[in-house]
Amino acid sequence: MDSSYNKIWKIVLDSLSQIYSEVLMDLWLNRLELVSIDDKNAILVIDENEDLIDILNANYSQKISEAFAKALSLNLNVKIYKKGKYFLRGSEEEKEYLRQQEEEKAKEAEKTEKTDEFYFDKGEQRSHENEYTFENFIVGSSNKFAYAASVAVANHPASENNPLFIYGASGLGKTHLMRAIAHDVSKRYPDFNIIFVSAENFTNEFLDCLVKKSTAKFKEKYRAADMLFVDDIQFIAGKESTQEEFFHTFNALYDAHKQIVLTSDRPPRELQNLEERLVSRFEGGMVADVQPPDTELRIAIFKSKAMAMNVDLSNDVLTYIAENTKSNVRQIEGIIKKLGAYKTVLNKGKDITVDDARTLLSGIISGAEPPEATAEKVIANVANRYGVPADDIKGTRRSKEIVTARQIAIYVVNHVTNLTLKNIGNIFGGKDHSTILYSIQSVSDQMKKDISFEHEVNEIIKEFQ
Repeated sequence: MDSSYNKIWKIVLDSLSQIYSEVLMDLWLNRLELVSIDDKNAILVIDENEDLIDILNANYSQKISEAFAKALSLNLNVKIYKKGKYFLRGSEEEKEYLRQQEEEKAKEAEKTEKTDEFYFDKGEQRSHENEYTFENFIVGSSNKFAYAASVAVANHPASENNPLFIYGASGLGKTHLMRAIAHDVSKRYPDFNIIFVSAENFTNEFLDCLVKKSTAKFKEKYRAADMLFVDDIQFIAGKESTQEEFFHTFNALYDAHKQIVLTSDRPPRELQNLEERLVSRFEGGMVADVQPPDTELRIAIFKSKAMAMNVDLSNDVLTYIAENTKSNVRQIEGIIKKLGAYKTVLNKGKDITVDDARTLLSGIISGAEPPEATAEKVIANVANRYGVPADDIKGTRRSKEIVTARQIAIYVVNHVTNLTLKNIGNIFGGKDHSTILYSIQSVSDQMKKDISFEHEVNEIIKEFQ
């Protein structure tokens, strides 16, 4: 660390130590290094995995920014990166990193060309193949119907549950069930041509084939599948040419008695800007939802994840965390990693107590996430639901789809945070008070007129409460 940066960072750390415990300071903040600072930004790095860095950015970057302002009168945006993933512009380290990245991209492109997006490729076992099976899927009242439907599809492909449409919020196990089906079928029918693809990749691949005038190859690939799995199908909403192609692909496979499995964040009828003919086909098979897990199921998931990660936690700690965290399964994995790191590095292998967990997870459990970070998550959620870029939601483009998504995002941010209308306007590209107020009122009026629209907006709000 540059000696001048070292002095600056020490002053900021002294300020942070007044609001955070010694345990938390030693676990995270004291390990951060200040590597770059200018009139707008401060860049910090830490040698940690990407999941934990996301948690640090979400929970602490705003507080660090406030500490810069309080201690040094510097108004800076703070960003935390994985050590080795951020370099000063033009440095030799950056050049070497970019060279390595280009080599990796070239290797990945060659690999993709060979495997053609096939999830189970003959002669190659994916590293995560055994991570997602029916055996390690934790079943409870919130997901048992989707689980039973998935097992039925694995046992009898292309029978009465075709297509299988699984929907629910992000991180609840939809993709796990899809992969479990594929894993099970690949063992029972090793010669099956199984294709697993995200709707985004399907779209990008199709558009690339349009440009290269090679759509025949695209059609041949997907219509030759014995089983087609498409993750996050809501991504094709509003994309007319992709919907047209997927409609014909769907019909070709269905008529040939091939199994189709789809996931989405909402049921078919609630997918905005999706053609009615696709909605009717998605509803023509089995539609199963995955709800957020209740406390009992969260405890079971925590226990299973902790065992898989070799992190020993008492029942008291598991119960405390399960009762005080949100229901996203991905968040559960991040919490286990954090507790495991603390137990190994700082607690020297001693058992973690409820008090330890309360201190370590204060930013997660108390919901003490900066409102600006919550607003960004709302925007990302709405962008994903409506298939529009997050930058457009915060920008000035005026197409109907973007305006609708923007107004919903503004309404939800106003509902789930304590941000002023002025601050909300700043987040949405510097829009003024009256524009924000108009957006809120427009959504409110539409919710009174349209029950399905009201349900959809409330579903988004639930994810942030």
